[in-house]
Amino acid sequence: MNVMFQQLSEELVIAREESRLTPEQVAVKIKMDLKFLLKMESGNFSFLPDIYLKSFLGEYAKCVGLNEQMVLKKYNFAKEGKPLEGKQEEPENHPKEILPSPTPPRLITDDHLQTTYSPEKKFSFTSKQLVSIGAGVFILLASLIYWFVIKQNAEVIVTERPYEESIQENKERFEDETVAADSSFVAASSDSLVLAITSKDSSWLKVILDDNAAKEYFLYPNTAVEIKALTKFSMTIGNPTAVKLSLNNQPMDFKPSSARREIIEVTKEGIRYIDQTKKQ
Repeated sequence: MNVMFQQLSEELVIAREESRLTPEQVAVKIKMDLKFLLKMESGNFSFLPDIYLKSFLGEYAKCVGLNEQMVLKKYNFAKEGKPLEGKQEEPENHPKEILPSPTPPRLITDDHLQTTYSPEKKFSFTSKQLVSIGAGVFILLASLIYWFVIKQNAEVIVTERPYEESIQENKERFEDETVAADSSFVAASSDSLVLAITSKDSSWLKVILDDNAAKEYFLYPNTAVEIKALTKFSMTIGNPTAVKLSLNNQPMDFKPSSARREIIEVTKEGIRYIDQTKKQ
């Protein structure tokens, strides 16, 4: 193998590595087959006719930051068997670069190092930026959950509070609304129904009292609501396995068949499961 060609190929490889380019990247940039590029980097310059080889060699030099004319001149020297070392002439039509006078060394502080550009920091985030992004995502998700899950599915929110306070508040609220809707409810007969609903976990209710308008409730864990009707309650219960029912202070044997939803009708005779044919 020609020693001068070997020296030239090593110079090309060093320049490529200093430019932080892989052979594959250079091959794509100069539109050269990778197998030919690897041959050129190994010192083999006989795989193509001279005119094509010089064209690729010049493109390679420009890609890795070398002087195209100087590299081609070294190729001609190597081809003629002349050594590449020694003083090399400046390329024609290129004025000699005038270097500025040297400046005294400057102390590089830690702050300067932190702000100096590096490819690894191009798309990095600081810890404060990550915290801000995480907080924004959390707020967005919380807003979506509130709007689509709670606000859309619950007309009345029962906040978590002691059991007795929840019973009393819902009792007063129901009585006030009932008086406004139907004055005959004030004089309810002795066989009117009082249904207490307690929940050990989050659940929601849609209740039709007798045949009046439907009402919706959302129960937080360990909360309760008490409602009244003359003859019946038609109910849709979400998360029914967390719910217990008591009619006129008597526990009811409520056995839902699904953990997601149950539709029932409660009267003084007991519970009738609308979606079931076997439970009584």
